[in-house]
Amino acid sequence: MNFKRTVMAVLAGLIALCSSAQGVISVDSKASVLPDGNVELLLTVSLEPGWYMYSTVPVSGGPMATSFTADESSAFTLSGGLQDVEEAHVKLDEGFGIDVKYFEGTAQFRQVIVPATQETFTVTGYLEYQTCNGAECTLNESEVSIKVDPSAAPSADSAKGSKAGGQGFWSFLLIAFLAGLAGVITPCVFPMIPMTVGFLIGGGSTRRAGVLKGVIFGLSIMVIYTLLGLIVALFQSTAATDAIGTHWIPNLIFALLFLVFAVSFLGAFEITLPSGLANKADREADKGGYVAAFFVALAMVIVSFSCTGPFVGSILAAAVLDGVALRPIVGMAVFGLGFSLPFVVLSFFPGVMKKLPKSGGWLNMVKVVFAYIMLAFAMKFLYNIDAYFGWGIITRLGFIAVWVVLALLLGLYFLGVFRTSHDSPSEGIGWGRHIAAIVCITFAFYLIPGLFGAPLQSISGLIPPMDGSTLTISSGNNAAGAGDNTAASGYSTIKSYTNLEEALAESKAAGKPVFIAFKSHTCSVCKQMEATVLSSAAVMEKLSADFVIANLYVDDKTEDPEFRTLGRRYRDFEMKQFASASQPLYAVVDSEGKTLSGPIGSCSEEEFMAFLNF
Repeated sequence: MNFKRTVMAVLAGLIALCSSAQGVISVDSKASVLPDGNVELLLTVSLEPGWYMYSTVPVSGGPMATSFTADESSAFTLSGGLQDVEEAHVKLDEGFGIDVKYFEGTAQFRQVIVPATQETFTVTGYLEYQTCNGAECTLNESEVSIKVDPSAAPSADSAKGSKAGGQGFWSFLLIAFLAGLAGVITPCVFPMIPMTVGFLIGGGSTRRAGVLKGVIFGLSIMVIYTLLGLIVALFQSTAATDAIGTHWIPNLIFALLFLVFAVSFLGAFEITLPSGLANKADREADKGGYVAAFFVALAMVIVSFSCTGPFVGSILAAAVLDGVALRPIVGMAVFGLGFSLPFVVLSFFPGVMKKLPKSGGWLNMVKVVFAYIMLAFAMKFLYNIDAYFGWGIITRLGFIAVWVVLALLLGLYFLGVFRTSHDSPSEGIGWGRHIAAIVCITFAFYLIPGLFGAPLQSISGLIPPMDGSTLTISSGNNAAGAGDNTAASGYSTIKSYTNLEEALAESKAAGKPVFIAFKSHTCSVCKQMEATVLSSAAVMEKLSADFVIANLYVDDKTEDPEFRTLGRRYRDFEMKQFASASQPLYAVVDSEGKTLSGPIGSCSEEEFMAFLNF
């Protein structure tokens, strides 16, 4: 026994001395000056075969996203958060029940910094990430130290790094463009098309002058929206970009924005900007000429705000939550392009207006559809707030149930089963409404199996992960499901401790050994073990009768005076006593902390029972 403990102590010392991350061959770093004078830090992680790590994109209820924390320095400031250089692989993670983004072989990340001096300085910090191999996971911190010379010539390789901000960039721009086009068919904008185009081509001007005014009008729309994006980008806090996607404040703002506009679209009230702005723009537009095209554009933006506001808010929300300062600017520019393009095209070819559908009740239907969509996505932001505080109010079951109801109501609305108070009377239902109703009701029926545990893979990134709140049709040994770290632990009805000292004190008082589970909130393999082995009736009965339970989270952010966080303390304890840094890891100790059985990692139920029956 002494020999075994000596060997384990030596191994633990070697682990602590080498500080090597499990599953990682090396972590390399370099710095290069970008053409704009900023500096790009390129971090390259080489992984062992069979191991993988997660991307920098955070997913609510999912694995730990890779992040970079720099030590405080007056020589530079961070610009945005850490970003993936290459496109990550995507797969359904059975432990979380959602799609996750990961890298195998080699993973590259970039961090842009803004130098405050042209003198050479050193950036120090650490890269925090999680590696897994399907059987175990481990949280890792790799120290980073990079010498930076801001006066060096821009690197030829910096072009590759600049593509990092383009992960999903083109899809983001496409959505922004389509949102701009969608804004044109809202009730606030569509009826104004003939009047606006008439101004652009009227007034006795030549065709060339009309085309030029149309171009000025389109460019003015783009400039106005781009300025709005610029304001958002300037006030975006670069210090908060790493956490802004999951922080409760921005999520609350966007949730309220979506809810208010949804209620407005349903006819409760109308949101307008101060009328003085529109009146002033109208007076300038009445003066005519090319300059007037700009004020017509300004008036259009102002008076259409009550309908385009949700689109603008959505684009800015997506841009800000992404953490890239350039996205609000480019996103708004592309939105303005999509919004103004129909007006510009019609000013080139005014005859096309005769083929446009006339304004009518269908425009109000567009508002109602947008209202239901905004209500659905408001739930996503509300869930992020709930997940941030860990309240557990918005469960997966409740979330999906709301979406089912919204989809069914929208389908019934298309079928004319009910109307809103400001809908126009309708004598019949056209083929378009029939198809829209079929799509909505089909989507509702697609969601219903999610209430009973179906993964709903195609939309798993939009809905909460498995949390044990699903309805149970039939009982079984694994009824606990693959949920969160309390309900899905397999012994949710057993009293457990997250503080080791309290568990040891209870062990001494009760005369029972302590069952220790080293895990993390972001460990996929831990959740799989809890959903299968630890949730079996035999294991639960054994743990309940013979052990004091201690769930030690190695990612616990509770402050600790010696190790900075409680999670770091438990990671250090795991390495020193059990010569391992992986999760899940299970061990049995007595009331003095001496090892009685284990450690053991991911295993079968038979092996786990043998471990408990030491």
